Amino acid sequence: MPDEAAGDLPEAGAYWPRPWTGEDGGPRRWGVPGGRQAGPGIQPGERLEVTAVHDAFATDALVRREPGELYALRHDMALGGPQSSPVEAWVERLDPLTLEVTGSTGRLPGGPFWPGGIAAHANGDLHMVFGRWAWRLSPDLDVLASHRLPVGRPHNSFVVLNGGELVTKDCDAPAGRERSTFSVLDPETLLPVVEPMVLPEPSIARLSSDGESVVAIGTTMVFRLNLDRDAGRLVIDESWIPSYGPSLERSYGWDPVITDRHLFWMDNGRNRVDTTMLGSGVQKDPVRLWWARLDDADRVRSVEISGIPYGTESNPPAWDPFGRIVVAYDSGNAVMQAWRLDGDELESIWRLDGLAHGGHLIVYPDTRELVVGDWRGPAVMRNRAVRPAARALGPLLGRSSLARRAALAGGGDNMVVLDLDTGAEKARVEVPSSIQGFLFPAPGFGRDVYYQSLSTIARVAVV
Repeated sequence: MPDEAAGDLPEAGAYWPRPWTGEDGGPRRWGVPGGRQAGPGIQPGERLEVTAVHDAFATDALVRREPGELYALRHDMALGGPQSSPVEAWVERLDPLTLEVTGSTGRLPGGPFWPGGIAAHANGDLHMVFGRWAWRLSPDLDVLASHRLPVGRPHNSFVVLNGGELVTKDCDAPAGRERSTFSVLDPETLLPVVEPMVLPEPSIARLSSDGESVVAIGTTMVFRLNLDRDAGRLVIDESWIPSYGPSLERSYGWDPVITDRHLFWMDNGRNRVDTTMLGSGVQKDPVRLWWARLDDADRVRSVEISGIPYGTESNPPAWDPFGRIVVAYDSGNAVMQAWRLDGDELESIWRLDGLAHGGHLIVYPDTRELVVGDWRGPAVMRNRAVRPAARALGPLLGRSSLARRAALAGGGDNMVVLDLDTGAEKARVEVPSSIQGFLFPAPGFGRDVYYQSLSTIARVAVV
């Protein structure tokens, strides 16, 4: 039996050696906590309960460090939409049970807005990349170093290599017109260790890494980059550039997932998201799940996730390395589907229609559970006559806790735990969030999960 089947996941990147110290549980973006952390293991007669709520507009991501250490990336919202004006960002440390704020960096320069990222590094510190700034923070949230990145666009997070370096890039989101520039930073000083490298095309998706190479999803191609420390440069692997070439009716891909033999990603990422991703697709084709062999750039396949026009998504699929199951979703049309990988072929094992999931997934291979979202907000907000005005006013109204509470009258978000192998629902709970969760939740420290949306952080526990 391979080590992975026994519960040991291969490490990637110089992250703090505890579960969920970076987005998606690690730079491969499987969505698996690792570190032999047990899943909730919901039994008959048990249920989910919201035990604490932090009204936190706006929030991007939750990560952990040591047991009991929970951190949230917070920021302002640009009133005119992404990249319209500079905003500030900060990091909070939260009590793991009450979600009370127990520490904060204070406000830090950010720059043009797009969701950023945070991780706990193997050196014991935290790193945050947001806007055009990179920050190194102590566990007590003292600022230790900072660096203004070379391109005046938002940088959507980073990955950490095995050597400890941070790799980040800018993204021209959501337009996807300008080519992305990559920076490689020293984890202590945050100064560049090589000259910036410009990708041949724009890249909106977040980066993924196996610790040695970095994978970037471009708008038509996929790139694998390697840090040549001897030559002092970041180089593209010219032997492996898969093409997925979106057409006029199909747009760019989002965050990739690196498995042992394949790379998975989803396309049709351009949308007009507001409080929900439902009905936000702007290009006619259905959204597709793509996969490519890591050893053969010509072996690229794809499959429709829902088959419904105007599909969209903004995140990665999830990967169960033990059952070899990949889970993908159409956030615009509320469809989720799972396949089992056999060789290079995918076999559908379940499909759920009407499940309005938008965010990053959490996979618990040991208990065969999958944590998803299901938006149940008011349908009137998706009305074609209402939605443009609501979208324009959203960043302003979102700043008001009174407006956020009033919006809950028509329903909000749900956290749902599914059976990973069958898609059967095991438990669900309504979370008091006026905005759909479409970013980064996190596993709890016991039989609990931390819900996250732009407006709300909540602790959801099994009772």
